[in-house]
Formats: sequence, C-alpha cells, structure tokens
Amino acid sequence: MEVKSGKKHRDGNRAIIVAAAVIVLLLLYGWKLPVILKLESLNLPAGYETIYPSKVHISDVYWLHIKGEKVIRCDWDYEKVEEYVRANNSPSKLKNIKILPYGGMSDIAIYDAAFDETFWQQADRDCYVTISYLKKI
Repeated sequence: MEVKSGKKHRDGNRAIIVAAAVIVLLLLYGWKLPVILKLESLNLPAGYETIYPSKVHISDVYWLHIKGEKVIRCDWDYEKVEEYVRANNSPSKLKNIKILPYGGMSDIAIYDAAFDETFWQQADRDCYVTISYLKKI
C-alpha cells in the first residue's frame, strides 16, 4: 500500500492562507498605496532629503477626505521646490498635490511643525518642505 505525502494538500492550504493574507492587507492598506505611490513617484530636486516619509490617512475633520504628506529638506526654499515640481511632473501626477512650507499651520496636517522640536532647532527651517496630497471623498 502506498502512503501519500499530503504535499498537494499542504500546498493548497498555503495558497489559501497567502490569498487570505493578501486580501486582508489590501483591505487594510490598499487604499493608501495609490497616494503613497503618487507622493513617492514625484520628480523632486536632486539632493533632497526625506525628513518624514509618506504617511496617509482618512479623516472626517471638516469633511471626509484622504490626506497624505511627506516632508523633505532641500537646499531650496519651498517656492523654488514648488516651481521645480510643477515644471518636472505631469498634470496627472500633480492632481491633488500641494507644495507648502513645513512650518505652515494647518488644522488637517499630518506632520505638525508646532510639535517638532528638532525642526525649531534648525537654522535652515525655510528649506523644509511639505508635499501634501488632499482629496475630498
């Protein structure tokens, strides 16, 4: 009598577990991926440094919206960075994107300079730039 190893059964179970994990991850984080990819795929000036990586959330402050932000440090002020980004990215890439100074105030900001002690100790605060994505749902 031949004993079967059960390899096909184990492979089938693994496939189901992997598929379930992928579905759960897509439900939890899948809506964030397009925003993160949009922020990360922008053509930014050479030599910039990421201070705070892309972060995305859904909020109902004032209205239901998706907010994404990334904070960079560049040798240019935010106006020059904005000019560069506008000139070197397509209109579709720039949809819902704003370039702002990091020290600016916003009620719906993800990264808040008001509570960032390291930022206030920097002499080159005007070189910190927020790349912001905002879309009303």
